[in-house]
Parts: sequence; C-alpha cells; structure tokens
Amino acid sequence: ALIGRQVIRLSRDNERLFLFISGLTAGCLSMFLANTATIAAFLPIVESVCSNSSNMKRKNLTMNIAICALIGCTPQLTANALLEQTTGLHMSMFTMFGPGFCMLLLYLAGTQLFGYNLGKKIWGDRPEEAMELENTNRKIISGDGNTDHKKITIMFVILGLMILFYVTEWLSTAMTAMCAAMLCILTGCTNTKSIRKNMDWDTILFLAFCLGLADALNTGGSGKILADVASSFLGSCTSPMIVYGILCFLTLILSNFITNSTAILIVLPIGFSIGTAMGLNPMTVCLGIYFAASLACSTPLAAAQISMTLVAGYKFSDYLKYTLPHALIQFLCIWFLIPLFFPLV
Repeated sequence: ALIGRQVIRLSRDNERLFLFISGLTAGCLSMFLANTATIAAFLPIVESVCSNSSNMKRKNLTMNIAICALIGCTPQLTANALLEQTTGLHMSMFTMFGPGFCMLLLYLAGTQLFGYNLGKKIWGDRPEEAMELENTNRKIISGDGNTDHKKITIMFVILGLMILFYVTEWLSTAMTAMCAAMLCILTGCTNTKSIRKNMDWDTILFLAFCLGLADALNTGGSGKILADVASSFLGSCTSPMIVYGILCFLTLILSNFITNSTAILIVLPIGFSIGTAMGLNPMTVCLGIYFAASLACSTPLAAAQISMTLVAGYKFSDYLKYTLPHALIQFLCIWFLIPLFFPLV
C-alpha cells in the first residue's frame, strides 16, 4: 500500500507517467517477489486510481503492469532445476538481472513510444467497467483499516536481509527464502493460519509435478527422442545463432498456448541435447528459453499472471493485437542481447 501511494503521488494524475512508474516498480518488485502477488497488489491500486481520476483508464494500465511483472517469472525455478540436473550449473540471484532489466527498460520505452497509443486505438472506444475485486483488496490502497508501522518496518528489515543473503550466497536460495519466511512468523508479521489460507498451492504443486515430469522424460529416454526429432527438423543447419533463435522462437510460440513452465519442460531438454552436440553454452540456452517462455503474453492462456488481467475487460484478441509488436522486439532482444551477457559458444 505504501509503495502504491508513492506511485500515485509521483505520477501526478498523468496516465503516461503512471504507466512508466508503475511498470518499472512492478518489474523491480517481481525480481524479489512472486509476480502473481505483485500483480494482485497492483490491481486494486489501478482500480482505485481509475475510480478517482478521469484521466486514468483501466485497460490502458492493467495489461502493461502485468507484462512488466513477467520479468521475474516463477518458471525460473523449473529452468534452474533442469539446468542443475542436466549440466550441474545453476543460476545465481542476479544471473538474469542484466538481460532482464534491459528488456524491461526496452519494453517501457516501447510503451511510451508506440504501445500507449496502440492500446488506445484497440480498446479506447469501449466503456469503462469497474474491476471485480475482493473488498479486502480494495482497502489496500485506500488505507482503510489499521496500519501496523512496526510490522512494516520489520518486514522491510527481513526483506533487506533476504536480498543480502541472496547476493552474497551465504546460504542457498531455498534456505534463505525459508529462513525469511520463518522470521516473518516468529516476529508476528504473519501466522501459519494466514499462510495456509493465502498460499498459492496450485502453483507449488504444479512446479513440483513439472520437475517430476522432467525426471520421467530424461529417465525414460523421451527427452532424447524429442531431441532427435528436433535435430532432424533443423536438418543440416550448423549456425549456433540460428539454432538458438529457433529454440527460443519455438518456446515463445508454445508458451502462448500452454503454461510457460510446460513449454520450458518440453523445449529446454531438447535445447541442452542439441546444444551439447554443437558446443553451445548451456547457460545461454537456458536463459534464452526461459525468457522466451516467461515473456509470452499474446494470449491470456500464456500464464496465470496474464489471465489475471481479464478483470479489466479485455477481449481475447486484444492480447494478440497489442503485444505482437512488443513480442517481436522482445524476441530479437532474447536472440541477440542475451549472448552479449553470456557467450553462445
């Protein structure tokens, strides 16, 4: 709520400025927090702003904030687990920061240059409708209820310590997150009853099943069969950049119709198999496929985070019309930008 009110204050009732500040804030928060939680926190902020300002429109803001929050997408856990199982390598806390932050800034720039006007052309003539949000969410930005400043201070301290341990790698990522969660309970910032009620158990179970399926594919030899099919499709192509681009493009297409974790699960083992034969850097292949899967947003089927924006009243075709230019730019970034940070060969 505090962050939301600061975003509103800084935007000064300017829709374009709010779009930039809220998108940058959502993108940065999603680097450390679950992006579903980030979007869920911003939805009542958007609703409150649009309800109290004639200059702000829900459709002009909601989709953009959700796309910005995709930078820190949870399927990185699936990609990192496959990377460790297959190659022994692993992504550290800030492995994705360089290319990810560059793509976030590029998306925000594209939104200001052409995306904002494109969106207004697509849905600008439609009547505004209030988003159906829970009453508890509506209170977040309005400041209703009691604010416990002591708990807020403790939470920021815990967050700072968690980021410090992530950066220094004194403990593993999983252990750091577990310790931070335990501190939240021990200091009274939350309780086990609230955690059980608000935990996204569907996401946790889905990620667990994805990793189990990955083991099954590799153990049963299905991964090798898929890799052989992909290799025969590529034919005699020996250019590392073209092979890398095809893998990323395939992932981007698949992720718009199946969940991004599943797309990673299908394409990444193939990428590792082909990459090993061609001498490609597995980290580059992993990051390319991960970003291609996580940034897919041309249909509301691409990710749960994108489907959450349907409350703003978008049509199915709106996603494709609006995101197609952005998707092309993001694909080119994945193709050419990531190898600048991590050599392809």
